[in-house]
Amino acid sequence: MKMKDLFHIILIIFITFYGCSQKKQEKRADQEMKIRLFADSSGIELYNISEQITNQFILDSIKNEQWKDFFAVYEETTDQEMRDFQNALDGYYTIKDSLVEFIPSAGFKKGTSYFSRCYTRELLQEPVDIISTRDLSPTDGFIEFKFNIN
Repeated sequence: MKMKDLFHIILIIFITFYGCSQKKQEKRADQEMKIRLFADSSGIELYNISEQITNQFILDSIKNEQWKDFFAVYEETTDQEMRDFQNALDGYYTIKDSLVEFIPSAGFKKGTSYFSRCYTRELLQEPVDIISTRDLSPTDGFIEFKFNIN
């Protein structure tokens, strides 16, 4: 057997074992969901929400105040230590298809920076995720979106 053939055989075996050993990345709710600003900057929306989660939202009839525990918008502050302690903006939440919309009661102010957080800690695509992974969130428990109103 030639050295070149031996090299190719070893390379094929190595690639096969390497490919088989790769752990399949689990799809989780917080990896798919995203937040974006409306085209007219009048509100924001959380989109790419799984059907299971939106159906649960509809069944639970969540009140506006309860939404803030899950999906909230805040005015940006220069004091980064106080950023996590400020009150969320008041507004109106609606569910449409695979998205949740938020429109602030007083509207967004021009020249102001905001950030939105969706607390994904409890949002799992499948209930068995809790049992199989024993992990409620692979990140800090939220996704964040920063935006400016010009």
